[in-house]
Amino acid sequence: MKQDESHTVLTVDELMHLALEASERERYDLSITYLKQAVAQPVPPRAEVLFLLGAQYAQIKMFDDAVVWMQRAVEVNPQFDIAVFQLGLLQLMRGDAVAATSTWQRLDSLPDEHALKLFRNGLLALNQNQLEEAAATLRAGLACDYPNAPLLAEMRRVLSNIEQMQSTSSAPVGETTAVNEPVADHIFLSAYKE
Repeated sequence: MKQDESHTVLTVDELMHLALEASERERYDLSITYLKQAVAQPVPPRAEVLFLLGAQYAQIKMFDDAVVWMQRAVEVNPQFDIAVFQLGLLQLMRGDAVAATSTWQRLDSLPDEHALKLFRNGLLALNQNQLEEAAATLRAGLACDYPNAPLLAEMRRVLSNIEQMQSTSSAPVGETTAVNEPVADHIFLSAYKE
């Protein structure tokens, strides 16, 4: 007698849970496998699954694939603000400020005091080497009550790097202060480089 397959096939929710657990253990290979199984389910793709798949690819430094999956997440749900933000961040990190600016226009509908909008504005100012404006805007974003600890930690790292860059540029001649990550090494995305 054939066993009912509906009892043995994992659901999208189960696969997402397993993927998150694997990611927390830094088993990105397993996480990607579970998420790809979720995407292959005969149901419309969920933006959260696509977003998580993009995030896993970013963790293993496969940034082209990360952008592809983040773009798909935003296509499925254009109002998925954290996916929009992360897609723009990846584009900016890859040196494509035009694409990042275009992507981040979707955040214009957020209130001016929203953390993601402030972070966006701060990172764009940083990209233009406007350190004072970047630091002030990132501080304002960090003062918001935004419930995403990894993103807040990343923005704190960026702000710390800006502050170190500022102290280096204001140091007397002959004195230098080391910066955690040089601009050329994309201080925007240090969390993905750990």
